[in-house]
Amino acid sequence: MMPKHDQIKYREKGSKGKWKFGLLDHFGVEVAELWKDGKVAIGDAVLPASYVYRYADLEIVDIAFSTGVWDKEKNDFTPGDEFAKHIDDEFQKAMDKSKKAKGLVGKMFSINVADGFAHYVITRENKKTVRVEWRGFCPDRYTDQMIGWEGLVDKRQATRMVRREESALNLGPMM
Repeated sequence: MMPKHDQIKYREKGSKGKWKFGLLDHFGVEVAELWKDGKVAIGDAVLPASYVYRYADLEIVDIAFSTGVWDKEKNDFTPGDEFAKHIDDEFQKAMDKSKKAKGLVGKMFSINVADGFAHYVITRENKKTVRVEWRGFCPDRYTDQMIGWEGLVDKRQATRMVRREESALNLGPMM
């Protein structure tokens, strides 16, 4: 029977290395086949990537989901658990990088999805398009139905989305 981990931190057994954060995949025929071989698929907590490991080789710590606590000074929720704190830290790093980016590459924008957002980072700028990559900064891990985990977006549209994001977050001028 496959273990019922969801949000986790993990590292190789016996290692004193840095903990990684991810989500243990429970769904699909491929995942069931991996488990028969003693392997698991772990989705990265932030990046659009999954990794396959031998379950017996891992030290895994479950992290229960928590919505956090309302912080009146920040006018926002503070991360409620170690997993959410990791995601929040990565979000802040990406926001800092977006703010410092001189062109479009490195800039971030979000798209409303259901009751949350799909977050994207521009990874490459072409003449008429930009390549964007999803980031798991929303607890529901929403993606845009047209872009998915990565895709090409019209450069003018991406520029508008970045400007909207920056004005909403008061990040300063785009370029």
